[in-house]
Amino acid sequence: MADTPCPLCGKNSLRDMKGTFRFHPPANIPGGVIQVPGSSWQHCDACNEEILPPELDRALDRERYRRLELLTPAEIRRVRRKTGLSAVGLSRALGVGEKTYTRWENGRSLQTRAMDTLIRLIDQSPEVFSALAAERGPEREAFVAGYFSELEALKGRNPLAMAPHGGELSTEGAQALRRCLLALRRK
Repeated sequence: MADTPCPLCGKNSLRDMKGTFRFHPPANIPGGVIQVPGSSWQHCDACNEEILPPELDRALDRERYRRLELLTPAEIRRVRRKTGLSAVGLSRALGVGEKTYTRWENGRSLQTRAMDTLIRLIDQSPEVFSALAAERGPEREAFVAGYFSELEALKGRNPLAMAPHGGELSTEGAQALRRCLLALRRK
């Protein structure tokens, strides 16, 4: 028996362990037992508790994210930094609470697969989320109406106003843009 007290039960039965650590994850994590060779940890013979050092805890987390096919907290943070958004900004873009998002980025909780997919989409196409935010904005209707009312007056004076009239675009491109703008106007 060891003479080191267990921080959980208080009995002097904590021993240092070395070898392959085996963790039986819950049923929602596929792949069976997680094994981490070359590990060090402590085991309490009295209460059977395992005391894990931070590096072993991180190794288990990495395997959990891998098996669940989720972005790791570091990858989530990278996406946020790439977009230039704050944690609050990205939480709003995703439609989740600020604390919930922060927990994902800090690794204190796992994002759902659906939220993981949205974060991946933001990483691949941040402009789509900007367009969606603009579409939801209360000033959207006034902006679209103002654009259409000024379009004819701007023709020939503003290169941006030329695009809907086919000035700088191919005929097919101009027609596609017209269809898009008309669809926005009807919304």
